[in-house]
Amino acid sequence: MTEPQIGPSHLCDLARQVRGCTLDLLLGAADTELLWAPRGTSNHILWHAGHALWLQDKLCLELLTKKSELPKGWETKFGMHCRPVTSTKDWPGRDEVARLLTLQLQRMLGVLRETPAERLVIPEGSARCLAGTILHGLHDEARHQGEMYLLLKLARASG
Repeated sequence: MTEPQIGPSHLCDLARQVRGCTLDLLLGAADTELLWAPRGTSNHILWHAGHALWLQDKLCLELLTKKSELPKGWETKFGMHCRPVTSTKDWPGRDEVARLLTLQLQRMLGVLRETPAERLVIPEGSARCLAGTILHGLHDEARHQGEMYLLLKLARASG
């Protein structure tokens, strides 16, 4: 029995849902909550939102288009091995991050719609597929939303 495959339309639907929640959390935070992190931690809401942009660039767009579309210096601030958050002083504003997240979603949807379903399937004899990597990136973004939500709750409880 052949396992059902995930197609471009499934990935588009999930990308819209996941990115919509990331944007809601970013836009719903007060200015004082964007760069707030509890004692003993460092990543704040704005970092998690910027990291989501980095994730989808690396685990979706770059894989599909063979090029990064990140703004200059983004990986240094928001990548998996970024410099410590406390050493960054020049964070982009909420509106800029929201704009980039929105543009990236539109780009992802366009690229995914153009991707042949056959390119996303698990190759015979392989445990890894392109669709699985994209799903991993979307799942990771959703996990970062949990961090964003918790930071909002903690900031509001401590304020």
